[in-house]
Amino acid sequence: MKQIFFCTLLVIIFSCKKDNIVLLEGDFLSFSTDTLLFDTVFTTVGSATRYLKIYNNYDTDIRINSIGLGKQSTSSFQLNIDGEADYVIENTLLRSNDSLYIFAEVTIDPNNLNSALIETDSIIFTYQNQTQYVNLTAWGRDAYFHSGIPDYQQYSPQYENLASMEYCDFFNLQLSDCPEEYVGESFNYYSVNEHTTWTNDKPHVIYGDVIVENAAVLTIQPGSEIYLHNNSWLVVNNASSIHAIGTLNNEITFQSDRSDSHSLTDYAYTPGQWGKIWILPGSVDNQFDYTMMKNGQIGIQVDGVNDISTLPNEPMLTIKNSRIHNMSSIGILAQGSKVYGENLLIANCGQHLLGLNIGGDYNFKHCTFINSYPFARQSPSIFLNNYYEDIEGNPQYRDLIQASFGNCIIDGNMETEIVFDKDEQATFNYKLDHCVLKASEDYWGEEANSESQEVILLNNDENCGIVNFNQDDLTTIKSDFFLGEESIAIDAGSVEIANDVPYDIESNPRTTNPDIGWSEY
Repeated sequence: MKQIFFCTLLVIIFSCKKDNIVLLEGDFLSFSTDTLLFDTVFTTVGSATRYLKIYNNYDTDIRINSIGLGKQSTSSFQLNIDGEADYVIENTLLRSNDSLYIFAEVTIDPNNLNSALIETDSIIFTYQNQTQYVNLTAWGRDAYFHSGIPDYQQYSPQYENLASMEYCDFFNLQLSDCPEEYVGESFNYYSVNEHTTWTNDKPHVIYGDVIVENAAVLTIQPGSEIYLHNNSWLVVNNASSIHAIGTLNNEITFQSDRSDSHSLTDYAYTPGQWGKIWILPGSVDNQFDYTMMKNGQIGIQVDGVNDISTLPNEPMLTIKNSRIHNMSSIGILAQGSKVYGENLLIANCGQHLLGLNIGGDYNFKHCTFINSYPFARQSPSIFLNNYYEDIEGNPQYRDLIQASFGNCIIDGNMETEIVFDKDEQATFNYKLDHCVLKASEDYWGEEANSESQEVILLNNDENCGIVNFNQDDLTTIKSDFFLGEESIAIDAGSVEIANDVPYDIESNPRTTNPDIGWSEY
């Protein structure tokens, strides 16, 4: 399945030459920054390593008397200099016109304080009678830890929640169908096996996998912050559910547990940092309202049943008033399942915004799907199909009962942003009703504005009327894609559809001359 390896490799290389130490006037060192900043660090968990680069811009060597933390052994920070970890390092040689890296980490314990705690210190450099400083600043928060990784149980008192399961059982495979490498192998996870509420008084941090099972319901309070570690999953198993119900002014967030940044990466906007929310077959009544998900691999994956006729009457997933953006793979991946969405924004994903695979039953109203993903992308925003190939390469057909889009925007920086992969052996029903659609005439053909379709076809017209849209600007991943004053989506929606969703994402009424998409202008 998946394994996580943590490693830190610190390599410092210095040239060899005869010492030539002299006394210099004024500041004797230059630095890459005057302050090392550590964004929010969860308590008891060490931060990602940050570094400071020190320069000797003189033609003479400098032997630095000491490099150390101002608070020394009482500091929350740790230093590593030239492979030596200590709070004070003495007698460090820095060659002429050379540089030196100092690596720093921080571990904070604010004694269960939920509010941000600022931890400060400084790195002090002394050379004979001279002193220089570089500031250290970190923000820390206490959190609830839900860990399926034994090594991380030290962060959580809830040891009894650590469970184990064989891979074949997890994927509901008979022994004959289970890949050989999985047979007899198990993985650990954090079990939510009874009705549980995650409160909003402190953040919740997930390490490894969390599985909601045993017909339990996981309720997440409005305003809760859920942070997932690298490759971590939140899984909802058979007969279990998750209810993440936020409010307009108190949304629930799912994001990576890293928010730091450096010259190469801003983790607050880096996709692929956690796994996915995974709803397994047999799970029902999963609800997301006023939620935001960002920077994972897949926002939500919903796996349904082999026999489409047995789909439940109610959706397996209902998602409203929510944002999913900046996923490295797919925003919502639904396979032979039943999903309802309204006032939903899915934006900027590496493959599809919405993948509706292997048939199913899907209904989206007043949603905005827009993909200006700033990295390489070759897949359309929306993909629909009604079959798959089994392990032996034989086609298996599943009815697409419906894929309905009403008053929706489907847009992006590709020529065509919706693709149908259908086989006539199974039902393939779809409808776009009062939608703005980015698609070429050649692809869309006679389907556009037929009896079952009513669309505004963009036809590669770059003026799609959506503000903050610039496919060459990395800041697009921060955009909300509200309508601009000249948008072709304004007043273009169906009143009948709008009556089903009478308020937009900001609770603005839309029953008169409704706009298309998730927001009213």
